[in-house]
Amino acid sequence: MTLHPARVVASVLLIAGSVFVGVMALAIAMAKILVVAGMAISSSNALLLADLITVLPFVAGFAVVGIVAAAGLVRGKRWSDTLALGTAIAAVAVGAIGLTLLSIGRDPFASIASARSTDDGIGIIGAFTAIYLFVIVAVAVARRPRTSTRQISTGVMA
Repeated sequence: MTLHPARVVASVLLIAGSVFVGVMALAIAMAKILVVAGMAISSSNALLLADLITVLPFVAGFAVVGIVAAAGLVRGKRWSDTLALGTAIAAVAVGAIGLTLLSIGRDPFASIASARSTDDGIGIIGAFTAIYLFVIVAVAVARRPRTSTRQISTGVMA
């Protein structure tokens, strides 16, 4: 069995995206541990952390599914294309919504520090979304039937 190079690219990108998401999940869990241990935070940050802890199992599950899809792509499993596409489509949809919300909610009269923070958020979510867009393209390329690059001429063209 030959492994299509696009499947390897999709697998590497899925692993990169999953590691990125996994690190974010770990950071959320560590923040919760620090707050429980007595670290002082503002009430708005405490509310945000409570919301993030609520969705943490889904975030961690998303990271695991990405790793499973990447492993399946490299091993040439038939189900891996569908799992990789489903994961990537979900990531792109969430990323597009996040980018839209950040852009719409941006305050043009905000201070430099908050504008820089919004720019950083747009950059991070944009990179995340781009990774998964490339996964969709790589899986689509890998699904295309291979054609011979060598063409044989059998006659004179008129």
